[in-house]
Amino acid sequence: MSDDHNSPPEVSESEYRGLKIHAIPSLHEDCMAQIHALGLPKNARVLDLGAGEGAFSQRLLDAGLQVNAAELEPGRFRLDVPCQNINLNLDFHDKWKEPFDLVVAIEILEHLNDPRHFIKNCLQTLTSNGYLLVTSPNTESWLSRIRFLRDGHFLWFDESDYHGYGHVTPIFTWQVRQICDELGAKLVLVGSTKNDLLRQRLGESLAGKLKNKAFYLSALYPLMKGQKDGEINIYLIKKSQA
Repeated sequence: MSDDHNSPPEVSESEYRGLKIHAIPSLHEDCMAQIHALGLPKNARVLDLGAGEGAFSQRLLDAGLQVNAAELEPGRFRLDVPCQNINLNLDFHDKWKEPFDLVVAIEILEHLNDPRHFIKNCLQTLTSNGYLLVTSPNTESWLSRIRFLRDGHFLWFDESDYHGYGHVTPIFTWQVRQICDELGAKLVLVGSTKNDLLRQRLGESLAGKLKNKAFYLSALYPLMKGQKDGEINIYLIKKSQA
């Protein structure tokens, strides 16, 4: 789905219409719910970045949207729609002649060297009032904060994640909002997936999980601010602030 992207180790890979999904369960459905809520016209132009085999692109097609895709690995994308092989760490805003109504980048930001550069390029591919939907692991979640207190790193951003899964850049909601402000865009929604899988990361044993969760949540959870729930953040950005 992205540059050297792999699923987190505890998540089983699933499929959509025979196309592999490299994301946690329900993330694609949650993203599609946000897209449906936009009320885009039929045949609206959509760009799926880091498209992998094309599982999410297929969902977009099934919704009646006109899809283009980009994927780093040649030959990986399996749908019969336009797909370019692009390194998303580089400039890519000029790769298409016509602008898009929506750009989608699911689980891409954490694999890139410079999220600001990426978001800027995405905005440059949009129509004047187009939308960008991006997701990234929620470094602000209650469990990520506990992991940082205990181990000195955020959830999904330890050394094994760096080398094994290419998670090189954690990002926070305030940073996404600041980037949008500086680029003249508007962060219109911050959503998240459910917490179902967060407890799998808490401790090595069931007793440890329950003990740590009960202690930390009772002591610290009420004091936490920000996007403390949900393991994946979903950001919906509008190109124009007006």
